[in-house]
Amino acid sequence: MENYLRNINKELFFELKTLEKKIKFLLRYAILAPSTHNSQPWLFKITSNSCKIYSNSKISIKEADPLGRDLYISLGCLIENLTIAAKYFGVYENIIYRLNEEKNLVAEVFFKDNQKKENIDRNFEKLLEVIPKRFNARGLFENKKIEEEVLKNIVLVNSDKDLRIDFITEKEKIEKLSGLTAEGLKIAYLNSAFRKEMSGWINNNFSSKKRGIPGYALRMPAILSFIIPTLIKFFNLGKMLAKLNYQSMVSAPLVCVISARNNSPLTWLKIGRLSERLMLEFNLTGVKTSIFVAAVEMDDLYKKIQTIINSEYIPQFLFVAGYMDFQPKFTPREPLENKIIK
Repeated sequence: MENYLRNINKELFFELKTLEKKIKFLLRYAILAPSTHNSQPWLFKITSNSCKIYSNSKISIKEADPLGRDLYISLGCLIENLTIAAKYFGVYENIIYRLNEEKNLVAEVFFKDNQKKENIDRNFEKLLEVIPKRFNARGLFENKKIEEEVLKNIVLVNSDKDLRIDFITEKEKIEKLSGLTAEGLKIAYLNSAFRKEMSGWINNNFSSKKRGIPGYALRMPAILSFIIPTLIKFFNLGKMLAKLNYQSMVSAPLVCVISARNNSPLTWLKIGRLSERLMLEFNLTGVKTSIFVAAVEMDDLYKKIQTIINSEYIPQFLFVAGYMDFQPKFTPREPLENKIIK
């Protein structure tokens, strides 16, 4: 099943006879986006020329994401994948954000029917091909810097003046940000409700569940993957997990902080789109990425991030980038058909 999800033959797109089938094909790329706890909090309604994107109200992560920021960032990542695919195949028309128009409706992406291979946009080909290969890298990064030229090209992706990208490469600052992440995790795991919620999203290595984080994605041995959810639920493992995350994060040659002028669902959607695009651009160059958001989410730690990056913008998302010779088994996805509202 997972091989089918990831092994997408893009040539099959041009054999599809209806726009509805083409939109469904594009959604195969969209659902490979990262989401909080691999919750996949999206639903779709396909019309004659568009795809409406909804948040799934049945999926709740209220302890880890009380504001809904991570929910909208996850949906933004999905929207970016969908638009990249649509632009490559030459069927992208436009997007309208529809927050507050209808319950749980987030955005609507419009498409134009196109049956000709000549209309594909080669500028998006490599991005399209890297979508199924992207994963959240866990563990230690190699002691290898990212070329300055790579960073210069990637930073050009952002054209929104309300959003800001900071690439942190100074070791001292990376250590400070890693320390804030560790501090954020310790704060989170002091909360028994958070631990209970978190334990419910971690699955053992052999689980058939299509949502949640399999132990292997966290590089857990099989036996440990059966034990850890229970330990997290009943014991405060914050210090241990903080240490492991600190070690991973501090080993990276670069930390990316994405900030915004304000907090709002629309801003978070745009942050998600930008974050996914940046991570895909890094993956194109052979650089792996790993998401660390505890310092953004817990208490007022974000203010300390503002000091480090010397900005009044509000930090919204953080990931690290570097080289890692490791290819994990991919996290599962729910069948696309289960996500389509009839």
